[in-house]
Amino acid sequence: MKFSAKVGMVILSGAVLALTGCSSTGKAGVDNTYGAQASGLGNQGPFVNSDYMAKLLGIDKNTVYFDFDSSNVSQKYMYVVQANANYLKAHPSAKIRLEGNTDPRGSREYNIGLGQRRAAAVAQQLEAMGIPDSQLVTVSYGQERPAVDGNDESAFALDRRVDIVYISK
Repeated sequence: MKFSAKVGMVILSGAVLALTGCSSTGKAGVDNTYGAQASGLGNQGPFVNSDYMAKLLGIDKNTVYFDFDSSNVSQKYMYVVQANANYLKAHPSAKIRLEGNTDPRGSREYNIGLGQRRAAAVAQQLEAMGIPDSQLVTVSYGQERPAVDGNDESAFALDRRVDIVYISK
C-alpha cells in the first residue's frame, strides 16, 4: 500500500511539472513562469485559466501560508505570489493590502510583529518580481483574525497566513 501511494505521488508530481512546463506565455511581456494569467479581478482575481493548477496544488489563490513561528515564504506559495505579481504588472493602478496573521500562540505583541514580518516578506517577494511598493500596503492583524475556529494544529496552520486583498483595480 505504501508503495502505491509513493508511485501515485510521483505520477502526480510529474503531471504538475508537465502542466507547468507546457504552459503558454499568456500576454506578451508578462512572466508566466508558474502558469498563471494576469487578467480580471472578480472571483478569480489574477488566476484566470489557472484554477485547475491552484486546486491541483492545493493552494488558495490569494493566501500565502507559513510554518510555525516563521516569516519565510515557502517555495510552494511562490505560485501565488507570481500570479499576483503578473496581475499587478499588467494593471499598474491596482493596489493590494497584504494582511499578516498568526495563530494564537505567543503574546499579542509578538504576534503583531510576526504578522508584520510575514506581510513584509510577501511584499519583498513582490518587489523582487518588479512590483513597486506604491502598489502594496502591509498590515498585521496578529492573532485577531483567525481563519477558522479551533485550538488544534490544523486550525493553527490555517491561521498562519498572509491574505492578499485587492483594494483597487
